[in-house]
Amino acid sequence: MVIRLNNKPKKEIIVALAILVFVVVFINFSYGYEPFSAMTFFDEPMELNLEIPDDNFTRFALAVTFAYDTLPTIAQQFSISAITVQLLMTGFSPIILAVISAIGLLAGQMILYLVGMFIRKVHKGSFGDIAGNHHFLHKYHFLIYFAVPFVGILGDGAMVYSGHQRINPIRIIPFLFLADLASTARWIIPTVAELEIADAIK
Repeated sequence: MVIRLNNKPKKEIIVALAILVFVVVFINFSYGYEPFSAMTFFDEPMELNLEIPDDNFTRFALAVTFAYDTLPTIAQQFSISAITVQLLMTGFSPIILAVISAIGLLAGQMILYLVGMFIRKVHKGSFGDIAGNHHFLHKYHFLIYFAVPFVGILGDGAMVYSGHQRINPIRIIPFLFLADLASTARWIIPTVAELEIADAIK
């Protein structure tokens, strides 16, 4: 008798995960800000400035931002907002800052993935093969990994577990990067909007 595994994602699970991700992302974006205050960011078209100033403060601020974002959530017990806000106040491109921050987040997540692989090596004696398509994290990766940067230490745990289970990194990195960009935008957009409001009041 041949047993065939059903590798197709179930619609009920997709709907449940989609609702959960939407709620988590909505709470993350709305927490700590007045409703729709960030919409002033889109009121007027902004000039696309992609230049990176070559000065000591900019290099320091970008290095600190990148290094901070690579840290696991449990290690981020301090804030670097004073540095990032000051960087934005100098006119530094929020788009470039968002990309650099997202790359830092992605690097940190992949470090946790490698930690999971190392744990598997210690536990089972080998890294093992890439998990099959039937694995839960492969079947629903497009929803699960989009939530990773929004759920704190649970997201860190998900990345360690992914490494332990040898989830294919090529299949999850695109979703992680998009989620990291969204996670970065949740604080960059309101910050820039508040800075523009402060300039308008002056």
